[in-house]
Amino acid sequence: MKLKVCVVTEYLIDNELCKMPNFEAISNETHNIFTPLPYVKCSDLDILTYTTVENNRAYLHINEKYIDQYYSIQDSIDCCFSYVRRNGTDRHPDVGISESSCKPFNKSVFLEENIAKVSCYLGADKIYENIHAVLTVPDAIEQKTKTLLTNAKNKPLSVLIIVIDSVARLNFERTMPSTRTYLMENNFIEFSRYNKIADNTFPNFNALLTGLNPRQSRIACKARTVGGMDQCPMIWYDYRDHGYATAYAEDWANIATFNYMKKGFERPPTDFYFKPYMEGAQSLLPKILDSMPYCSGPVTQGERILNVALDFAETFKNRPSFGIFWMNTFSHNYINTPSRMDWVLREFFRNLNTKGIFDDSMVVLLADHGMRFGPIRETVQGWYEERLPMNFARLPSWFEEKYPQKSRNFADNSRKLTSTYDMYMTLQDVLSMSVEEYAVKNSSACSTCSSLFSGGIREKRSCGQAGIPEEWCSCMGKFREDHPILTAQFIASAVKLVANSDSFNGLTVINKVLRSSITEHKRWIYLLLIVETTNSIKYQVLIKANKRTLQFVRIIQLIRLH
Repeated sequence: MKLKVCVVTEYLIDNELCKMPNFEAISNETHNIFTPLPYVKCSDLDILTYTTVENNRAYLHINEKYIDQYYSIQDSIDCCFSYVRRNGTDRHPDVGISESSCKPFNKSVFLEENIAKVSCYLGADKIYENIHAVLTVPDAIEQKTKTLLTNAKNKPLSVLIIVIDSVARLNFERTMPSTRTYLMENNFIEFSRYNKIADNTFPNFNALLTGLNPRQSRIACKARTVGGMDQCPMIWYDYRDHGYATAYAEDWANIATFNYMKKGFERPPTDFYFKPYMEGAQSLLPKILDSMPYCSGPVTQGERILNVALDFAETFKNRPSFGIFWMNTFSHNYINTPSRMDWVLREFFRNLNTKGIFDDSMVVLLADHGMRFGPIRETVQGWYEERLPMNFARLPSWFEEKYPQKSRNFADNSRKLTSTYDMYMTLQDVLSMSVEEYAVKNSSACSTCSSLFSGGIREKRSCGQAGIPEEWCSCMGKFREDHPILTAQFIASAVKLVANSDSFNGLTVINKVLRSSITEHKRWIYLLLIVETTNSIKYQVLIKANKRTLQFVRIIQLIRLH
């Protein structure tokens, strides 16, 4: 692989309010970290069962083409299916499933429910197990989407959001080049200056759905209280209540965004809620790859999410829908692992295009944040990447023709500093275009944030104006390790400040400084340190100082590196 050199003289944004550096995806800092990885199949055999939906009736089938892969013609195979249902407890209503008794079937069977688990036996030996989710449309959902189509002041724009956890914009370019090329060749817009607003998944995702910052979320949503998330002012409730069909799916059920150290939802938050399906999938024989539950039975968990996303989009083509489909199991833990799914994701988007979804919906591919673990976090480039997740979006041609100014604004804003709160305002704007009685509300966390369709996002914009806290701001300029201020005395003073701080005091003793770099922005300098303690724990520290006096103002951030 040819080495590319980090571009240190160019900025994505370069003005007095924001200096956002530009980096090559494969640079001096990342070329030794990046290694593309191959796709890994979950089974060497073809999948024995499949489902179909005809006239809103679902059927489960045995694929007779593949039977001889599982047993010889002289043998007899016995298959049965059971229904998987949501079955939580009073304390944990959103965790837990139950199964009905397993009913024998031969060749095909009508499904009365939407999640079916299949088991096949050769004598006493189980030779096949899988789980299927099917989409049939209840009368109430059919009726509400028809009513919205009839009464809408404008043609409703459907929204399909695909999320890959922990993928920075530049890591997407490194690990999924085929997918990225396909997106750019098919008129996706890259929001390359999109900045996260908080540390990990929940506060960033909840900001996208509510416009609330972490403190406001704790008050309004009470995620650790049963029923708290049901009262949370999430945008998908607005879509659901105003006539859209809504869906949410997330893999790796054990660490699902609203369930990890939280109570989840007392009632399903969307019309189609795939958590019971993914819990059932994860109960199948798993394959742990890169310390993640990559496989669930014969199918990767990521592909299960993409399959239900495609089914949902196709089922509600030409009808108003809002769906979010989230993947963790090939991206969460390691920076290189998204590369395993590059061609799978490319094929997913190609299928969306072939089936006409690009002509029907606003399709979004984004991440909550960049990689928060591993060696990339010890680099200056990795510090920026964590703050700058990928964000791509495509508008259907009918929308661009009907709303030319909004579409131009959308493209123009992709080259400006934007945040999660702007995305929240955008989702409100989409709903307001078709639902006359829906009133757009300011983001409680960022009154100066605007829809990406609006002309209200300034060319010159600070992190504060985008609702981005200082510790997550990527507008500080380029950190340099050869800055003249980086004297031994200055670094020693900074280490002393850290060692005596409330957040560090008594933890352990700082043994060495592994890296130090500085950037200047406005009247401040920012010092980025990586220190190691006597018990070999590494910390990353961001310190703010007065540029004129070199006096330290405060420790902005102190994070233990995993």
